[in-house]
Amino acid sequence: MNKQILACILAAAMAAGALTGCSGTSQSGAATGETTASKVSAGGAESQGGEAKTGENITLTLWHIENDAKRQEVVKRCIERFEASHPNVKVEQVPMENDPYKTKLTTAMAAGQEPDIFISWGGGWLQSFVEEGKVLDIDEDVRKISDIYHESALSLFELEGKYWAVPFRAGAAPVYYNTEIYKDLGLKVPETVEELEANCEIIKEHGIIPFAEGNSSQWPGALTFIWLSLREGGSQTFLDAYNRTGNATFEDESFIKAGQRIQDWVKKGYYPEGLNGINYDTGGSRMLFYSGQAAHIVQTNSFVSNCKSEKPDFYENNLGLFNYPVIEGGKGKADEILGGGNGYSISASCKNPKEAMELVKVLTDQEYAQDMSDTAGILTGIKGVEIKDSKLQQMEELLVHASYMQNFYDQFLPTELGNLHKQTTYDLFGLTTTPEQAAADMEALAQKDLVKK
Repeated sequence: MNKQILACILAAAMAAGALTGCSGTSQSGAATGETTASKVSAGGAESQGGEAKTGENITLTLWHIENDAKRQEVVKRCIERFEASHPNVKVEQVPMENDPYKTKLTTAMAAGQEPDIFISWGGGWLQSFVEEGKVLDIDEDVRKISDIYHESALSLFELEGKYWAVPFRAGAAPVYYNTEIYKDLGLKVPETVEELEANCEIIKEHGIIPFAEGNSSQWPGALTFIWLSLREGGSQTFLDAYNRTGNATFEDESFIKAGQRIQDWVKKGYYPEGLNGINYDTGGSRMLFYSGQAAHIVQTNSFVSNCKSEKPDFYENNLGLFNYPVIEGGKGKADEILGGGNGYSISASCKNPKEAMELVKVLTDQEYAQDMSDTAGILTGIKGVEIKDSKLQQMEELLVHASYMQNFYDQFLPTELGNLHKQTTYDLFGLTTTPEQAAADMEALAQKDLVKK
């Protein structure tokens, strides 16, 4: 990653103003060398000095994006459980929407006013904070409890052989569909993209939008691009481009074909008018789907929780899901899936790391996982959960039987390159760039940001 660019970004963020914060399978290209965090915390959070004296009143700040009603219920119960066993500790939680959270945390990190505990998606976004010495090294503590987490979830937060966060959510990003529309139109769940396109033509003929897409925050549309490039080129194509293996680049035909198909679908009317102005985070595209105006939506596993909370009747009677179909002649396999997760990290500046780690354990234990499954319909990446919901069972099957899970590009890649990926995809949907130019722009920055192996 170009650290001069990162430094400029953080410096600019610092000028935005102070924020209230903390008072008191591994990825290649991860952080190298010993960071400030690892120097400070080689013994793990539990062995750190500076924990509160017995009976001393302390406050822990927690920033997260569990802001819908169902998930918030679960988080509150976890906090109540923790505070009951730690009567001298008060937890101040701040739930936010996805993009505002990223902006606020980056600004807080730059200003030295980060919260005690924060969430990330792993990959380059977390790595940038690790490189700056902003994240506490909790590897030793995580390994003591690692047996209760699926490896696919843990691996999202592993950098250079160390775990920097504890997972609390992990799952695939399937295609959700309206089962009533499919039944009324006599449609079958597609196994190939070509069959999906045939369904979309029938759906469109009946005045229904094939896909509910709200892409104003850029990441929702990126899901479709990643799926299509994965189905065109297979998992190794992306990994080779990322690792700078041989002559592999981000101008591979699989990335160009993914962009071409997206633009073809936009021109065919598979998406709502003005999709780049519709906000998924505030519910715009979800409402198109719930109301029956659109037949599909491609989203992360957190959509299950949103649907269950916002439209419980639709969830019970209309919601279906399927794995993203393969492309005829493509290199991608059906058991290669797109997915990701979230984990809790502790700031290196936290004055009470022992108590912070104890809170993280409660926020990611099996009791939490069972409650999140039962209440919000969320897969957590935590073992030992009895999944009672048939839709969640289907989601779990995708995860368990996957031969490979591709993390979201904007999380896997270094920050600047991940942001460019979102921007170029946004431009593809807006028809303001070409697939060839988008690929060339990605490759040009990759040559600067990624070290050749």
